Amino acid sequence: MSEELAKCDFFGYLPCDWIIEFNGGRISPIAEFDKVTTWVAKSTNQDGFIYPPIERQMKWDMSTKKYLGEVPKSKRPALLHRIPASHKLCLYSLGEAEDIRKGLGSLIIHLLAYLFGVRLQFFDWWFDGRVPTKSTHNVHFTKETVENFISHCYQTWSNWDEEEKKLIINVLYMHSRVPSYEWDWEQFMIEYMVLDGCYNLAKRLHGFVAKKHQDRIKTLCQKFGIPLKEELISDIVQLRNDLFHETFWDRSLPCTASSDSAFMSSYHLRRLNQRLIPALFAYNTPYVKTKWWHFGTFSFK
Repeated sequence: MSEELAKCDFFGYLPCDWIIEFNGGRISPIAEFDKVTTWVAKSTNQDGFIYPPIERQMKWDMSTKKYLGEVPKSKRPALLHRIPASHKLCLYSLGEAEDIRKGLGSLIIHLLAYLFGVRLQFFDWWFDGRVPTKSTHNVHFTKETVENFISHCYQTWSNWDEEEKKLIINVLYMHSRVPSYEWDWEQFMIEYMVLDGCYNLAKRLHGFVAKKHQDRIKTLCQKFGIPLKEELISDIVQLRNDLFHETFWDRSLPCTASSDSAFMSSYHLRRLNQRLIPALFAYNTPYVKTKWWHFGTFSFK
């Protein structure tokens, strides 16, 4: 189907110049992709993130329509900022009145954010905090895999009820935000929220039942064929209980030094969630069955 008959929108920044065709749509780099990539490279800190710019308040004369100078002591890092769009998303199956950004459009861009390990947003919407421009997902894949993954997830998602559709979009969105937090306990807290979202979706889809948090993780791993490591699960759940119920992080004060095991816990939890997401979509990839407490790059096919 031609783009003239599709509903289209723009988003970014996706560090890939592939044209991605999937069942129901197409993703393509914009004509100015190289210029946007150059801007992103110049704006990216050596740690791989774009940080909010410094903003300031200005005095404005309503009668003369002129700026009168800067408001003293008003400089601060911006709460919200934008990154230029890099890609065009076209969907062929939306009705006349359907908003591309509600539902399917969000699903597609946040699936891409998950797979490529970045954060993505529609072109005139805002980012908050720092934004990774290098992948935070240690997987290798081909263009064909991306097309297959998006097509499969779209088809699967289409058969879910509205609450399930919204839940997975929120899970994907929050998962992509985690690297924007800078403290280990913050990343852990949000990633655990993602884990809870994954469990609740699995409960809705498959009837999973587990009262204790440790049993929830073990049930998810066992049902989806994900390897489990019981002592690591126990440590994660203990950190979660102490933080959520007692404000302790590693039995100490948040924003202070923690043990190596506590520091690494958010990364372990992130890698577990990265395996749960394709499992929830019943996407057939051996990546799901790899050990989530191991570092290194895995094949996603």
